[in-house]
Amino acid sequence: MTSYSEGTLIRGLSFLAEKQAAISNNLANVDTSSFKRRIAVAQETVNNFQSMLDGQMPSIAFREQSDFGRGILRETGNRFDVAVDGDHWLEVQNANGKNYYTRNGQLQVANNGDLVTRDGLKVLDSGGNAINVGQGSSAPTDIVISPNGTVQDPGTGQSWGPLSMKKLDNPAALQPVGRGLYNDPTRQEGQQVGDGLRQGFLEGSNVDSLQELVAMITVQRSFTATQKALNAASRLQENIISNVLR
Repeated sequence: MTSYSEGTLIRGLSFLAEKQAAISNNLANVDTSSFKRRIAVAQETVNNFQSMLDGQMPSIAFREQSDFGRGILRETGNRFDVAVDGDHWLEVQNANGKNYYTRNGQLQVANNGDLVTRDGLKVLDSGGNAINVGQGSSAPTDIVISPNGTVQDPGTGQSWGPLSMKKLDNPAALQPVGRGLYNDPTRQEGQQVGDGLRQGFLEGSNVDSLQELVAMITVQRSFTATQKALNAASRLQENIISNVLR
């Protein structure tokens, strides 16, 4: 039978494994545009008295959450690159009409004239509509994207947008789904922001590789120490049982 101390230490090992996985994922994305590092956090679970009697003593649960700190902006010179300079988000839509939030501003013009991300998701304007800048001979050869998100053809003066740039009341509710996209299960309304785009720039990852390597070493040492404590708890339980049975 597993004792409470052993159960707690085992859950501690599980947490350290989850933390190590998050660190490894962060290091793998250190050069990914707009990637937000993931951190493993512990939180106390709430157990009632009956569950204590059943052997489920108050313990710790583990989960991951995103660190939404801004990454360093780097200049690319690409007119279709935009960096979100602030705590707001661009809103995009996939082919099935599902909306997502992103801070990856690597944009391009699709064959049908839609302004899309590198993965082909439509970039939405402040009204929630796709932005179409024209195709063929009517497509602009150059664009200007203002800090407020307005897209303009400098040759004709025609403009579109502004881009949907939303500031969310609870960004912690966002769930990463990969490729720099975040789903909002709470369906926050969000507030349109009137400033905060930089054309010709991209936001880099907010992962500090040195910080992550130090954290990895700390986790490895903690894992070793916890294993030793678990072995000691097991030996202690064995000694108690042996003494009782004498």
